[in-house]
Amino acid sequence: MENLTITSPFTILTRREKEVLILMLQGAQVKEISASLELKSNTISTFKKSILSKTGVSNNIELFKLAQEHNIV
Repeated sequence: MENLTITSPFTILTRREKEVLILMLQGAQVKEISASLELKSNTISTFKKSILSKTGVSNNIELFKLAQEHNIV
């Protein structure tokens, strides 16, 4: 039997995407993340879409479950 390694989809996120991800997983809304990182809300929304796309999920609930599976939370 082959020894398969499961790679976390979170490893492909950029540093800034990871910062946004952590705040999202803590329950912060776009405006709160925007204020915290001193970026525009539109920029945070773009990061959020990119995170969802790169991780292959379609919403925050699926993202949270995936993060749990990979011991991010």
